[in-house]
Amino acid sequence: MGKKLLLLAAVISSITAYSQDFSNKGKDFWVGYGSHCDMYTGTGAMNASGGAQDMVLYFATEAITNVTVSIPTIGYTQTYSNIAANTIFETPAIPKSGTNDVRLGTEGTSNKGIHIVSDQPIVAYAHIYNGARSGATLLFPTNTLGKEYYSLNMTQTSQQAYSYCYFFVVATDTGTTTIQVTPSANTQTMTGGTTYTFNLTQGQVFNALGTIAGNNGVDLTGSKVVSIASGSGACKPIAVFSG
Repeated sequence: MGKKLLLLAAVISSITAYSQDFSNKGKDFWVGYGSHCDMYTGTGAMNASGGAQDMVLYFATEAITNVTVSIPTIGYTQTYSNIAANTIFETPAIPKSGTNDVRLGTEGTSNKGIHIVSDQPIVAYAHIYNGARSGATLLFPTNTLGKEYYSLNMTQTSQQAYSYCYFFVVATDTGTTTIQVTPSANTQTMTGGTTYTFNLTQGQVFNALGTIAGNNGVDLTGSKVVSIASGSGACKPIAVFSG
């Protein structure tokens, strides 16, 4: 196949579900830099130079807007000031090497959540691409996020090695967010059908990568992620992406 999807589909329009008072337009969003086959060297290690792929963000505006993109846990921040009204703004590439490398190329917990904050409502998208191997996702505002998700993937039969199925979880709330992850098939460190518990703080990401043999990757469709109550704290909203 050769293509990597950050989520199921790219959506290039603003959609509002009025019956649920639910909109993709907002001022606060979280996302991560999902796995892409071009992140890896021929041995499967992460490419130290960043890889041939890039990730950018798009912001659709209705009013003159200031937007800040930050990776709070590593101190990265960029502010884009006075973005014109009724335009789509494309950011420079998200950092992918050195101390600001936020690629999610290994399984486990990391401090790589990407936070987007604007002073006017915007619609936000993320896009990872390199030639035909391209995928994009619409982002939903933090206040619309849920607490239980199922991953949607596919069996990977690719012309490109290291085309992993994946899903990742971003903790968006303050304090501790406790999640339970039940992969539908074996991942790099988890056994399919077994439930694992992880504690995340705001901006931390848990990333799962399916097993792979050559160019063939296992399908993780149906993997379950749930935010649960912990101690005296209630369950908290989380952002979950799959591809």
